[in-house]
Amino acid sequence: MIDVRLGKISRDNFDQVVELELLEAQEKNLPSNVYSIAESTLSDTYFTRAIYADEVVVGFLMYQFGEIGDFDENECTIWRFMIDRRHQNKGIGKIAMGLVLGEIRAHQRCDLVDIYYDPDNRAAAKVYAFHGFKPTGTRDDGDVIAERPI
Repeated sequence: MIDVRLGKISRDNFDQVVELELLEAQEKNLPSNVYSIAESTLSDTYFTRAIYADEVVVGFLMYQFGEIGDFDENECTIWRFMIDRRHQNKGIGKIAMGLVLGEIRAHQRCDLVDIYYDPDNRAAAKVYAFHGFKPTGTRDDGDVIAERPI
C-alpha cells in the first residue's frame, strides 16, 4: 500500500515540487508549479501542498477559499491538482484528493468545493466523480466545472 500524505511547500521540497512533470498532452492544462507557488503569495486565502507517496514528492496542489465579502466567500476552488507523469495511474491522485478534501473541511470556511478540468482528461474526471464532484457547466476556456458540497 502506498503511503500518501500532503505537506506544506518549504525550502526542503521546493526543488522537487517545481521539477514535477506532466505528460506532454497535459501540459496545456496547468500553469507551472513555480508560477502557482508565486501566485499563492498574493493572498492568504491560497494554500499550496506537495503530494508525497512513500516520502517522495510526486504531486502538487493549490486551493483557495473565497474572499470574505465576495459572492463566492462560501466556496473553495482547487486551482491546481497534478501528479507527476512518472507516478500517474497508481491511485495516488485518488488518495490525495480525499486528503485535500479533508483538509478543506477542517478549515470550516466553505460549503462548496469546485474544480476545473479539461473535458478530455478522463482520468481526472474519474477521480473527481469518485469524490462526489458533479459537472455543473463549462468555463469560457472549455474546461468542465465540477462541484461538490463539503
